[in-house]
Amino acid sequence: MNRLVCFIVLIVAAMLAGCTTHAPSASKFMNVKPHTFAMGLGSALVAGDYYDYVVQRDDDGHDSYTEINFMLDGVAYGREEHFLLGVALEMSLLPSFTAGFVSDYLGVQTWVTPFVFDTTSLPNRPFGIMLIEQYPITPNFKVGVSQFFTNNSYAHGDSPDCCSLSVEYNAEFYKEIGAGAYMTYKNFSFEFRYGNELNSGNDRFYFDINLMFDVITSQKKDAK
Repeated sequence: MNRLVCFIVLIVAAMLAGCTTHAPSASKFMNVKPHTFAMGLGSALVAGDYYDYVVQRDDDGHDSYTEINFMLDGVAYGREEHFLLGVALEMSLLPSFTAGFVSDYLGVQTWVTPFVFDTTSLPNRPFGIMLIEQYPITPNFKVGVSQFFTNNSYAHGDSPDCCSLSVEYNAEFYKEIGAGAYMTYKNFSFEFRYGNELNSGNDRFYFDINLMFDVITSQKKDAK
């Protein structure tokens, strides 16, 4: 029984030790129709340089390494005219709240993650802003580009012994700037983003596949 408890604790710790936040998808944000409540699913492959905060740090304070992660996320967005409000949930189980402006050609997306795996009560939190330019080629097929700035977090955990359930988590933060491009056909989109960590040589690459579903649509007719 003790071995089973240890195994479960180690699995949970391994899952949460790599909890990270990233810039959200531009294509999902832009792919919500006016007067519509929509939900979406996405899968992302993230490859790039990270810091290893668990091992002994060097004189510069960090040991960096290359990592490839696969992530899933779900979103729920509501759009009224050009204003969008919503929430996203990633595999880290950290909810991120989104608000912004959406039109056929331009979008401004902002987000904040008010909760992080952090026992030190740091006032710092993940947040960001993204500018999106979209080009509708047909009513169903659209392409777009984005530029973003984000304050991301990377959480690591430390358990004092094998069978302890009290794992302490601490969040490290880094600022990232980047750009991306996407293609959307109806409710399906493919997206690529590149990010560079400020004051560092760390680069990250994001490959997203997304699918949006219209849940509730209220078509408002123009007054005659």
